[in-house]
Amino acid sequence: PSVKVQDWFLSLRGSPHWDWLLGLLQSLITLSERQPHRPILAFLSQNWRTVSAVLEATLQAVISGTYGQASAGLQGFICALKGRSDCAFGVSWLQQLLQFLETRNWKPVVSLHPAGEPAGYSGGDRGGQQAQKNLALVQSLDGLRRGLLHRVGSSVYGSLREKVSRVTMAILDDVSSVVEVPQPNFQGRCSVGNLRQLILWGIRHNVMWNAQALGAGSQGLPSSLPFLSCPSTQEEQTQSREPSAAGPRQFTEKILEAACNDSIPGLTGVSNFTVFLYCKLFEGETGSGNPAATHLGLDLHATCSDAAWYLSAAEEDFFWVHVCTEFFAHEFNNTVCANSSFWLQKAQQVKRLSRDAAVNPELSEDCLAQLGSRSLNAEAFRNCFLPNNSVLISALCGRDSPGSQQSLPEGSWAAAYCSKIDNLTFDDTFREPCQYREWTVEKFTNFTLLELCGETQGLREHMCLNATLYKQLVGLIPQFADVCSDLRAQQESNKCLLQRIFDMLPARYEFDTSKLCVETAPMLIDLIHKLSVCEVDVGEREGFLVMLGYVLRVLDFVVGLSSGLDEGEREARQGLGQAILLSSLLDNTSWASLRPEASMSVLHTVGVFLRREQNATVKEDLLSCFSPVLWDLIQQNGNSSALRVLLQEYLQMPKDSIRSLVMSAEKEAVKRFISHMHQSWDQLQVETSQQELQAMETMTAAFIHKFPRVTPELFVDLSQFIPFMSVSDIMNFPASLIVNDSVLTAIRDHSSEMKSLQKKAFVKRLLQSNMVGDVPTWPPYFLSSILPLLPFLPVHHFQQLTSQQLSPLVELIGNSSLDGVRGRHVLRTIFSRRKNLTGDDLLRLGVLACYLDPAELGLYLQDPAVSSVLWQQLSQCISKGLISSSGRVSCTLLEPLAALNISSMTSSELSALSGLLPQLGASFLLSLTSQRLLEILSEPGFHTFSPAQAFQILSKITKDGNLSVENLCSLKPLLSGLFPAALRDLRWTDFSEDAHCPCWRRLQTELKPGHRAILICTFRSSRGCLISIFIGCLLTDAPQRLKQANCLIPFVPLRKLIPAMSGDTIWRGISAYRHAQWSPQQAQFLFRQIHEFKNITIKTVKDLGRVAAGMSCDFVRRLTNHTDFTELLQFLTDLPGGPRPALRKCLVDELRKQPELDLGSLSSGFAATLPVTMLENLSNASVRGILSHIQLHFLDFLRLPHYKQTNLAEKALSELGSSPAPGMIDGALLDVLGPLFPFLDRDSLALVDRGALALRLEEIRSFCLPKEALRDISDLLTQRDLLGNPSKWQVGDVEHLGRLVFALSTKQINSIPLTVLNKTTVEQVLVGQKRWEKSLVGGICVSRCVDQQYHRKQTWSLIRGIVKARNRRAKVPVPSCADIRGTFPSAWTPTQLRRMSLDELKECVEVFGQDPSLGSEQRRSLWVKLRQSLSPVRELRADQVLALGSLLTEMGDRELQDTSLTDLGVLVHLGSLTNWTPRKMRAVVLSMLRKSGVKVEHLSVVDVATLGHLICGLNPTEMKRLSPYNLSVAVLFLRETTLPCTEQQMEALTNCLARAEAFGPVSSWGPEIFTEIGTLAAGLPDMVLSALLQEQMEGITPEAVALMSPKKMAVVFSAVQLSWLSAEQAWAVTEEQWAELDAEQRHAVGLARYEGDVLMELRGRSSSPSVLNADSFALRSLALCLLLQQL
Repeated sequence: PSVKVQDWFLSLRGSPHWDWLLGLLQSLITLSERQPHRPILAFLSQNWRTVSAVLEATLQAVISGTYGQASAGLQGFICALKGRSDCAFGVSWLQQLLQFLETRNWKPVVSLHPAGEPAGYSGGDRGGQQAQKNLALVQSLDGLRRGLLHRVGSSVYGSLREKVSRVTMAILDDVSSVVEVPQPNFQGRCSVGNLRQLILWGIRHNVMWNAQALGAGSQGLPSSLPFLSCPSTQEEQTQSREPSAAGPRQFTEKILEAACNDSIPGLTGVSNFTVFLYCKLFEGETGSGNPAATHLGLDLHATCSDAAWYLSAAEEDFFWVHVCTEFFAHEFNNTVCANSSFWLQKAQQVKRLSRDAAVNPELSEDCLAQLGSRSLNAEAFRNCFLPNNSVLISALCGRDSPGSQQSLPEGSWAAAYCSKIDNLTFDDTFREPCQYREWTVEKFTNFTLLELCGETQGLREHMCLNATLYKQLVGLIPQFADVCSDLRAQQESNKCLLQRIFDMLPARYEFDTSKLCVETAPMLIDLIHKLSVCEVDVGEREGFLVMLGYVLRVLDFVVGLSSGLDEGEREARQGLGQAILLSSLLDNTSWASLRPEASMSVLHTVGVFLRREQNATVKEDLLSCFSPVLWDLIQQNGNSSALRVLLQEYLQMPKDSIRSLVMSAEKEAVKRFISHMHQSWDQLQVETSQQELQAMETMTAAFIHKFPRVTPELFVDLSQFIPFMSVSDIMNFPASLIVNDSVLTAIRDHSSEMKSLQKKAFVKRLLQSNMVGDVPTWPPYFLSSILPLLPFLPVHHFQQLTSQQLSPLVELIGNSSLDGVRGRHVLRTIFSRRKNLTGDDLLRLGVLACYLDPAELGLYLQDPAVSSVLWQQLSQCISKGLISSSGRVSCTLLEPLAALNISSMTSSELSALSGLLPQLGASFLLSLTSQRLLEILSEPGFHTFSPAQAFQILSKITKDGNLSVENLCSLKPLLSGLFPAALRDLRWTDFSEDAHCPCWRRLQTELKPGHRAILICTFRSSRGCLISIFIGCLLTDAPQRLKQANCLIPFVPLRKLIPAMSGDTIWRGISAYRHAQWSPQQAQFLFRQIHEFKNITIKTVKDLGRVAAGMSCDFVRRLTNHTDFTELLQFLTDLPGGPRPALRKCLVDELRKQPELDLGSLSSGFAATLPVTMLENLSNASVRGILSHIQLHFLDFLRLPHYKQTNLAEKALSELGSSPAPGMIDGALLDVLGPLFPFLDRDSLALVDRGALALRLEEIRSFCLPKEALRDISDLLTQRDLLGNPSKWQVGDVEHLGRLVFALSTKQINSIPLTVLNKTTVEQVLVGQKRWEKSLVGGICVSRCVDQQYHRKQTWSLIRGIVKARNRRAKVPVPSCADIRGTFPSAWTPTQLRRMSLDELKECVEVFGQDPSLGSEQRRSLWVKLRQSLSPVRELRADQVLALGSLLTEMGDRELQDTSLTDLGVLVHLGSLTNWTPRKMRAVVLSMLRKSGVKVEHLSVVDVATLGHLICGLNPTEMKRLSPYNLSVAVLFLRETTLPCTEQQMEALTNCLARAEAFGPVSSWGPEIFTEIGTLAAGLPDMVLSALLQEQMEGITPEAVALMSPKKMAVVFSAVQLSWLSAEQAWAVTEEQWAELDAEQRHAVGLARYEGDVLMELRGRSSSPSVLNADSFALRSLALCLLLQQL
């Protein structure tokens, strides 16, 4: 390596010559001679990597990369700078110059020393003033200094860092061979590591520990070698006899020495045995004892084995007896606890006396460690076990014993010493008398005290060098100046020349210049010398590493000599610190525990590493293997911030890793961690996202599973995890645990954070405990303890609560969220005998007041004393959904609320009315400003406003110009009132997915098709219409821009897409298109375009992403023989949304042809749709995967045919069921089945345990009850051991069932007593049914699994006692608006509706207008009566038209033509009505065309889309004049509409679509166009339909199949064409269509329904309502042949 001057200057630090190198070599030779059996060369060869690295680092630190060839001149110059006289380089001229300058009192003009610090001479202030005047010079010199140090430091320390890094890596491997680091196994489990292993793991993964905080940094030159036992030399023994440092410590040692020599009386407060032990050590170290025996130190093992000593010590010194019992238990047991009864008696006496004396020594960790070792010396003993100096001095000269001083010999040093301190105050004698840093100024003038402490180290420097103190002392005693001048002269004479020069230099430095005088070479020589003469107490390998650690500490000290002078020194010392830390890991005892600051440092370092590390696997390894170590450190320090970091990292780990982490840790460590988290939970402030919530649930489950039996104490510690507990874990808790008081308290405290399923689970587990007894026996205090769980007590049990139990809890229950069924039971139970409630009663009821009869509530609302509190309580109940917002109670509230001054109400008060505002009407809100309306209606939780009210409110907001895109997205309650003018002025500066797609998706799901058309084609951004934005993204820089409009893709009409997307365009942008959310017809079009442009293989299919969902069946069939066909199947079935029906049918057909294919590779979602016969071939694991998929995607299950639903439910019963009672479906099995329960077959339903079913009726209310299972379920419900005969039911029974009443037959419903089916009960059942129908499950279930006609009959039976006269003498009831709201409008006859008062009718006009089930006569009766108040109709406003709703269909032709119906927002709603007659539809369309001045051929896309059903008001000739292009674009919004057009009209529309400007001739249509036009495909001409190809038939939607007239289907489709139908298309065939088909066509449809399964088809046809004629022998023969062929 090259020789650099700065390396020499830094390294040698003034070393005089190279003689030290000879001494070093001699020591190395001596060291080698001590190992005759292991030559030094062999030793070096085995450890060469480590030794070479350390030697290189050592030489770099000492001589900075040079090996000895340096000029004598440079060496002599440095020697002279060091202050030596025997140097070859003469510097006499320089010394003379310095002396001359000093005699002239030379001061540097410019001083760069830090302000306030002494600069070496007293003239620094003047220099500082000059520096202020010469800032430019100061800055220049400082810049020169920084540049010099940067160049020197970057060179020297850069090289040193590299070499230290080599040392670290070498030692890392060596230490790793001794200290094994745990590693996770293949299951992710890891044996728990300790702190040493954590440090080692961290260094291996580049974690930079704070070595200084961990005690591995060099605090100075190491005083002794660890693990070395060195012989004492004569020189060392002589030095040990010399007095130690002067001061009070010297006198205390004299006191103890005198006590050992018996020259003074005994010391008060110090036992004789303690003094004896010290004297034994003291004599050994001073040489008075036997050297051979005393070098091992004090042997307490022998002392604690001395039986005679115990007899004396038990009466004198309990402390040392306690030491023996704690630290030398083996010796104590062998000596004291022997078989002799005498010793046993003495042992008990010793322990009793020790306990009575409260002996509990609080010793430092070092003292505890030394107790068990043999290295205890006198100094350590004195520090650990003897009182401090003040106590010893007080014991000798104390005033507590007046005769103590008199007993001291005259003229002895003790008497003289005590006389000196006699003048000091008592406080001074009690404390250390020479703690000068605590002295006041007056103490420094006490000559007696100064004489006593004159030799104390540092006292003189403290007095002279402290400028403030020195000035005060000189002012009091001028003689102090002479003392201090001598001190400064002495200090100057002790400085070496190099230090004096640096002190004089006008340059800023931040290091101790005295370090420049330290010679580093002798340190190394001394080190090697000790290695050559001392013995190593540990093993050879460990000793080698420990010695290396000592060398590194010396190097750290050497490098630290230039601290503050050399740049780069800190980084180099950091690396040395890691190497020192590694070498210290071999000492296990020193890592048993850490100081608080060390623990904090470890936690801080780990936290920084976790935040910065990007490799999740590395972080998982750290947390999996060392979490218990971190837990203990956190617990010791109470560090909530570190716990927060650790917890957040846990929440980012995979579920399996979290589970493995907890399971790998020791139980006690986990328990301590849980307890600490419980105590610190409030400080953690845990906020969880959806992902973190799942991780928290996993962690909670792991904690619970860690302990086989959870105790009450552990549950309390786990209480913060109660909101994350799974239902299964709750159900597995010991039953006795749940009834524990502390457990119930914990549950109550966290009840607000729990989910309803968790509360239900706790209640179920509580009921399973034998300790609680029957519900009627529960005492009130127990009910109070489970109050948060009480609303979730099964209704079956809740209705058993008595008046005595409930009366004390009325107020508590009133403050809960009790539902209607339970609340009404409480009211019936407590207030059954009290007809009139007082005001105090109402105030106490709380939420229970919401369940009072509406007629009673109307009376109470008129009472001013309770009116305000009552309507607020009722409003809260409505807002929370406890009672209906449109029922009889809300109707009672409207009158008192309408009188409120809304302008004076606060936002919180208005939010409390959120559920009632739609009922109060727009007029109630319109007095508010637009800005206030936006603020209120943008808050979540508001109920949807009717179209009329939404139209009015939006009109006001739009008129004031306050509506923005962001406002619109949050105004969900007003979306039904959208109109083009409200959107036309809105602008989006740009469309981005993150900012606008959530809003867009929300709008699309909430709006009608006509509204969607208005939104897409009217809503504009700065770059135009939204459709144009998307098309622009497709044609230009698609990968960059397409993602911004990703959510727009499914709403882009196919007609817009066709001209924009060629095969070349698609392929070039496939990287962006592959992730887009294409609709099925769009994906088919794109795939066909690509396939025509480029040859697609199985390997390239995966590059297509979601575009591959448009794959054709022909393409699949061509690849069936390919070796990678299984991969293609797996890819297609894994696509989001799964394959479309036609592609799924194609894949199933190919799977049938290749039975050898592995069905287990298919996705669970696709496998759930497989034919029943193919499901039988699946493995148990695949079946369980299907069942798991069903639980997560139950809506997909509801879309399956019923026979598949039943088959899957039965499989779930056999796979998941493990009932303890064979042949019985118990409660646990019902919980596992969940919503699959109603889909079991008849035999399985009969096995259901009635008691378990009674407890779960509330949950079953939310299930879908298929029409095929209603009879069996009704049989279950009416069993004697469940609810019994309906004719004997009470109100509570019907309330318990709720909407499950519709599982009964009409005959059973008619048998329920009319007294039970009162208005309140019936309303409750109907409200429950309406809410369920609005849910996702209810919506699909009603459309696919419910017989609507039969359901209407059931409803009529339910309300018969309300809408009809109860007997012949009673009058037919005339409904009020409240009665209409409590039932439904179509429940009342036209005569009853005509008899309603006009006021009641006007109050409920919107309720009538929104009921699509009203008959023509009912609507006519209502319109005739309302027309009186609405004349003339030509003046009807848009909001009035919207309010009339379906009643408009009963207007006369002339009235419709006079009414203004041109607003597209109004037409959207009129076009969605299904009650129009052809004449009235034509009247509406003609009125719209005439008043808007638009011709048919000029109707835009939005016009056509918003017409909806009203498009059938155009005659076929007019339809032919429609713009084919606009119609082809608008068809996207008409495709799901069931148009009430004639066949001629439908053919006119489809002919228009077949024109060149639209989609072209039908013969050229692909399946995507048939899918795009949806229901309009039913209008294609007969000749066209009969000529359709298989691929085209695949595109017809099931809705279009159902709309074809029965005769048309039978005529146009052959049996072959019908066999092409997918299962979804085949099941769409109606009974009327089926009846018109011939036998061959029916068989084809049947096989399509059952996907080619002949047996299932035969079974299905036998149960079909349309059974084949008995004489169809030929067809049966054909079926038999097909069956034999399959077999």
